[in-house]
Amino acid sequence: MMSRAASTPPVVRHRLADRRGSLLIVAMLFAAAIALVLVSYLNLGRTSLKVAHRSFFASDATNLAEAGLEEAIGCFNLMGSGTDPATAWAGWTISGTDAMRTLPPFNRDQNAIGIVKVFVRGYDGSNVTPYAISQATITPFDGSAPIVKVIQSGLKIDLSGFSMNGVVALNGMTIKGQSIADSFNSNPTNSPTGPWVPYSSSIARANTRVIVPAGAISMGNGTIYGNLLLGAGVAPPPASQVTGTIQANFGGTLKMPVPPTAASVSQSYNLGATIPAVLPVAGHLPAADGCYYYFCSGATIGNLTIPSGRNVVLVGSNNTNMGSGITVQGTATCAIYIDGIVTCTGTINNGSWAGALQIFTTTSQPCTIGNNGQIVACLYAPNSALTASGGGKTGMLVGYYVAKTITTTGHMDFHYDEALQPLSGNPWAQTLWFEMQSAADRATVAGLTNNFLP
Repeated sequence: MMSRAASTPPVVRHRLADRRGSLLIVAMLFAAAIALVLVSYLNLGRTSLKVAHRSFFASDATNLAEAGLEEAIGCFNLMGSGTDPATAWAGWTISGTDAMRTLPPFNRDQNAIGIVKVFVRGYDGSNVTPYAISQATITPFDGSAPIVKVIQSGLKIDLSGFSMNGVVALNGMTIKGQSIADSFNSNPTNSPTGPWVPYSSSIARANTRVIVPAGAISMGNGTIYGNLLLGAGVAPPPASQVTGTIQANFGGTLKMPVPPTAASVSQSYNLGATIPAVLPVAGHLPAADGCYYYFCSGATIGNLTIPSGRNVVLVGSNNTNMGSGITVQGTATCAIYIDGIVTCTGTINNGSWAGALQIFTTTSQPCTIGNNGQIVACLYAPNSALTASGGGKTGMLVGYYVAKTITTTGHMDFHYDEALQPLSGNPWAQTLWFEMQSAADRATVAGLTNNFLP
């Protein structure tokens, strides 16, 4: 019996083989096409993943660079609250007036490593326009090129409102006796209701700050227990008369706080030229913010008592002056805005702490504290020449004091109350913030940072 294969004609067997070969070629081409598509898809997915990661890390690098700037600004804020520069910038590398720091490495997502380097020019407040530059570099986990973000921030000091930490004599300070400037803390427990401790030499500290932006400073036999900041061209006194640092080329701006108006508050009263012995007056109502607002004209504010628990704002116009005998009791507060002089030959606010009485005057006439007068307050008289005289050791100015010029004779001392720091706010304001993206910007980084940043 013949086999099936033997019975198949040769021509038929050849045609079957051709068909199988054609199918194999088609299958191979189809497989190659699928492989090409898969490889392209995998490459596309890998590229998309890398782009997504780099986009994520680019945003993360910006955040890290901003964190570096926050480190620098935080140190400026510490100085603004009264901390001396050496303490505020502990952990930084100091070179002249520059401060540099490399933060500990950051372990980011997917095992990427972030490095932040920060450079500060004029860290100690000696530069009129200090700046900080922060560079964040993230090296991705896949070994691709690092992502670098560089951000620059400019700052200035704004001597407005409650930004003083001691004594500010805008156009010169003269000490003709043995006056001192030091500090103490009237509220070491930081209680909002006190009690507040009066100044005494037993709790005196060396954390005050004296600022003389222009003019001259003459120390006589006086001593500053703290830091001295001098404007450009102001010659420093002997270093032995300052226990802290002497900073040169200090610069800043000063703005007079704007007093409230009757139209700006929900409830107020007009007293004319007569100030009652006690404020608030019985039967009067506070405004929506809880303060009692009073307006007067051509008056003399003195022999006035503010009972405990009351918050009074007194605004005077038409040469309204202020004298002695003002008492702020317990937890009461009083803010006084006037356009006349402040004269004290006795006591002002001897029953509370300096933050309870804030005095603002726009007068350009001299203000005087005489006969060993005592003021426990925050006095803001940037257009006035302030003269304080004392013959013994009882005269004192407790709080902070701002005037155009300040002259002391005898033994009239300044005692800055460190409890005012929460009221003092932050004198450092940001003037510039931008990311250095362009090649032209990046080319300036090395020069701006003395090659600390490439």
